[in-house]
Amino acid sequence: MFYSVSLLHEALTVIAWMVMLLLSYREVNIYDRLYADFNYEKEEYFFYKPRSFWYRMLILTILFCTFGCVGGDFLHNQVIYDMNVTSSTPIHFEDVYVMLIKGLPKNYYVWRFCVWGLASFLLFLIMDEIKSDLDFSFLVFTLILLNYFPNLRQTLGFMLMFYGYVLIFKAAEDHMLKKLILGIIMLAISVFFHSTIIAFILLSLVLFIPGAKSLTMIILTLLAFPLLYEMTKDLSASFIGLIGNNETIQEKAVNYIESSFRVEININGILKLIVNRLPVMMVFLFGIKKILIEKVETSYMEKHLLMLTYVFIYISCLFFNNNVSAYLSQRFWDASLFPLTIFAMIFLRNYSGSIYFKATMFAFLISNIFNMAYSLYTIDSFNANANTM
Repeated sequence: MFYSVSLLHEALTVIAWMVMLLLSYREVNIYDRLYADFNYEKEEYFFYKPRSFWYRMLILTILFCTFGCVGGDFLHNQVIYDMNVTSSTPIHFEDVYVMLIKGLPKNYYVWRFCVWGLASFLLFLIMDEIKSDLDFSFLVFTLILLNYFPNLRQTLGFMLMFYGYVLIFKAAEDHMLKKLILGIIMLAISVFFHSTIIAFILLSLVLFIPGAKSLTMIILTLLAFPLLYEMTKDLSASFIGLIGNNETIQEKAVNYIESSFRVEININGILKLIVNRLPVMMVFLFGIKKILIEKVETSYMEKHLLMLTYVFIYISCLFFNNNVSAYLSQRFWDASLFPLTIFAMIFLRNYSGSIYFKATMFAFLISNIFNMAYSLYTIDSFNANANTM
């Protein structure tokens, strides 16, 4: 079978993204004016908005995640999906995804609708639970996370994980046992939806150690970075050695290494890194400045999400330009966008009128446009790669 994403398909994806962005931006402006005129309190402001917007944006997100094809993983997942349709044993996908493939009508888009549709629904449940402004939250999501959301297979696992964390934090605030139990169940279930989720949960648990969410800890880890970076090189080499008995996996690992150098040492690779990572660092550093340096009052959950973003970014940097960096560094960086997005939904609302916030969102807009243009430009490469799997 020949796999191909047409230029029209990608163009429709870009148009859908533009519609979602413009709708959320318009809604923010409308309610900003109402908020200024009537001086609503934050919680009243949230509930003032019609629920029709919630449903409308949810439907758009599910449709985008089902049919959107920004990036190469859309085709790669389709190739692996077809392999699992005919295979008697799971190939690459976790068992739960293969069970869905076997149980659902044999159609790639139906499968995507169920997997990423559920992830989208959980995202909107998180928005509802954190009681942030829905229009603002959706604008933040569209600019920061939407381009990655339909591509990553662990998206559903992350949504279960972070919905569980949000429920647990809210249960602690509201003293609600039902939320606590449901949150623990969500965390436990999430590990079945991607093999890496357990590692992300364990890393997040480290932050519950007293003093782990402090400026002192950040300073100490930054000072230790050069030593840890060198140690990571050896660990990466050991990783390659451990998988050496499997020639296929070893070949893929070597390809990851080579591709990372090809990407990161040329001008285009450096430009991509700057465009994609600068706005993320702008949000993260702003949160560090306000919460850890200026001691702005915030919730325990917001601080936890900010520091979890730091942990993921830190580990991503440890693997950057090292062995298997193309595999581990990028995946930890992608993972950091999930807690960062939820943090931004809550914390940045109070600063949405500032020049810094507007500059940050503009930087994310440029990043989105760059990635979509790059996706259109490299469409033939994506198609070729999918057909060589």
